[in-house]
Amino acid sequence: RGPLSIFFRRTMPPKEDRGPPPKKLTAKDKKRLKEIQKREELENKCKEIAEQTFKTHEKERVLQEKFDRQKRHNEQVRSEQEDERLQKEAKEFAKVWAEFTLRMDLTLKEYHKHQEWDNIVVTSDLPGVNDEANINSFLSVWKEAEHEVPGGEDRKRDIDKDFIIVEQAVALIQNILDEIDSVGVDNFSMATKSKLQPRKGLDFHRQNLINLYTQIQNTLDKLTANVMQYLDQYVDDGDDQPLTLCKSTENIKYGLWCGNKFPRVRSVDYSPLSIVISPKDGAHLPKQLNLMNNVAMRVLQFSYDPQSVHQKDDIGLEYYALGGVVVVETMAVPAAAKLVKDWTLRTETHLATEVHRHPYPPASTDSSGPQAPPIRVSFQVPACVVVRHTAPVIGIWSTKHHCWLPDGTNDFSYDKSTRNATFLTQNLTKLAIIQEKGFDVPYENWYMYPIDQSSVMFVIEGRRRHEISDRVVKILLQNNLCKVLEPEEPELDYLRKAWYTPATLLRHLSNSGYNFVLKDTDADYTPDILPKSHTMEDKGYNDLALFCTTFEFASTRHNKFGEDRNMCLFRVSKAMRDEENNRPLQVDLEDDSKWHTVRYEKERCVLTKCKESNENANIEELPGCDTHLNLYTVMAAEFPQDNIDARINSDELLQNAVKQLLSLVRPFTWG
Repeated sequence: RGPLSIFFRRTMPPKEDRGPPPKKLTAKDKKRLKEIQKREELENKCKEIAEQTFKTHEKERVLQEKFDRQKRHNEQVRSEQEDERLQKEAKEFAKVWAEFTLRMDLTLKEYHKHQEWDNIVVTSDLPGVNDEANINSFLSVWKEAEHEVPGGEDRKRDIDKDFIIVEQAVALIQNILDEIDSVGVDNFSMATKSKLQPRKGLDFHRQNLINLYTQIQNTLDKLTANVMQYLDQYVDDGDDQPLTLCKSTENIKYGLWCGNKFPRVRSVDYSPLSIVISPKDGAHLPKQLNLMNNVAMRVLQFSYDPQSVHQKDDIGLEYYALGGVVVVETMAVPAAAKLVKDWTLRTETHLATEVHRHPYPPASTDSSGPQAPPIRVSFQVPACVVVRHTAPVIGIWSTKHHCWLPDGTNDFSYDKSTRNATFLTQNLTKLAIIQEKGFDVPYENWYMYPIDQSSVMFVIEGRRRHEISDRVVKILLQNNLCKVLEPEEPELDYLRKAWYTPATLLRHLSNSGYNFVLKDTDADYTPDILPKSHTMEDKGYNDLALFCTTFEFASTRHNKFGEDRNMCLFRVSKAMRDEENNRPLQVDLEDDSKWHTVRYEKERCVLTKCKESNENANIEELPGCDTHLNLYTVMAAEFPQDNIDARINSDELLQNAVKQLLSLVRPFTWG
């Protein structure tokens, strides 16, 4: 306890406060610490992988950017080379095309000159289709004759005279339709447009058609009014039966049933016309017809369709009429003449020169009342119409929509032995056999092959349904004309025996039930088809026409690849027609080794890797093949050892016919 001890106590550090002794780790604590260590190790490993992946991706990105830059550079170089090549080919081909069109102009000029001489030899009293003054004079004289009071004591019209002028008008209508065909295909001609024959426009011809159709109807109405007004003059003395007047010409069937003192009618039978109007059920026609109350029934069957001229060009159509139109209607009969001693008293009203039609079903303000029952109509199908179903479908003309519709008719039947079609209709109006306008599209197949140096075969197989409607149509082209070879149906005999221009032949085929001419707006009813560019198609059909006697061309099922308006796919044979043997060139459509698939675009054309047997289309260029301006330059590169100019068809008329046919059928769009 001296000073020294105190010094040491003061200088020695204080004892460290270590706290309570650590607790002993339990098994649970050790397990948790082990998990934490594993998680840290895993995180560190992930960081290392992420860093390594980032470095790898960054390296790949740099390489990809370098590759993309090189690819863009190569594409730019290739595009520049392609543009340079196409420009050079365009200049060279312009010279070839100028020489070709010069030959085409001279050939067509000579052809039309001979046609004019042929027309001079075939004399006709009908006005020329482009002669506006003579057509107007023809109509004026006809109308003036309508107002003349029939001569003679009986005041009867000369029925034969009326039908003579009507038949003349129908003949003029056919001439106008032929001219419309020519006007339409002039746009598809391979000749220089300024060198084509000057023609009137479509509006001019359409208006003349409307005027002629109207005047024909006016003549038939005035004839009907005259018969009903002077009914006693048309009925034999002592005849207690109603009048059934029937008249048949080449293009019109006319039937009038007229009576005003007879009980309910069982049916109206126009036997000479093969037309019968009968009830659906029961023994008599419906009371709503009022046939026993001074009402007549008239039937007309035209060999043409006077309604379609009113259809609008900018609206697509789902249905069209085949073989003409049948009109069934009822109308008022004037009061009967009365005999007073030696005098005949006759009431003169507007019905003496006009007809007053009664609608059926009749207009009714009571919608809750009984509906007018349907009426059974039977008529003979025109000899030129192919019935491609078990029975023809009948439609009515819609005055509201200006088109044919399958409304208000049902219970169709057909007798092949008599060609009589029977159906029920809710409306007595304008009726016709109708068919879908796009019934045969998309084409199952199309191909075109040369037979010899002066003839080509074009074949279309319509949409395949595995039904009786399936057909293959073969069209033979020679010079500037063509005709049908198949199908071998009797209804098409008239198209096998004569030659027609492509437009006229296709119009007649359409009237017979095979329609291959559609507008872009008609695709509204074929939603799976996108119409191709007209510019691209026109260029392509020119190319096919150039080589129509050299190669065979065919469709490919891959044509819808990409649905690009400015691109299409078709096939061209690898072989050329052997000119020495002068045999047809027909290549097996199923043998891919004998075909090239062409990718044809608005600005270029190339042979591709695509094969018909491939599940998917491969439209990449064939190795060693470059894009070219058109098929001419492609073939010049494909066959460098041959003079490709020498293989171009030298028959300009045949080329022109092929171009027109392809432009109307449009296989690139509808095939």
